[in-house]
Amino acid sequence: MYKNLEIWKESVRLIKAIYKAADTLPRSEDFNLKSQLKRAVISVALNIAEGKRRQSAKDFAHFLNLSIASLSEVNAILDICLELDYLKNIDEFNNTIEILSKRINKLRNKLIENK
Repeated sequence: MYKNLEIWKESVRLIKAIYKAADTLPRSEDFNLKSQLKRAVISVALNIAEGKRRQSAKDFAHFLNLSIASLSEVNAILDICLELDYLKNIDEFNNTIEILSKRINKLRNKLIENK
């Protein structure tokens, strides 16, 4: 079950932190950066959950790739928010994203090796 995966739990913790940060963005970004940031971070957890339910390791690995791509999207949006002075410090997010990406990638590689 996906809820038992540590990467899923970590992704949910990231969702909570990103949502708090997103809610500090200007109202003018409600349907732009704020919305995109929330969708991207949610996609990380959803792809882990969907992939875990798939029938093959190859399919699960594919969905883990999508999770990693979503983390890259979150990172890029945070960089844009920093450039626009909407957020002051994203170092903690960057560290969390890097660690989570590595953990997801490690599981993905194991799945590919064992197929």
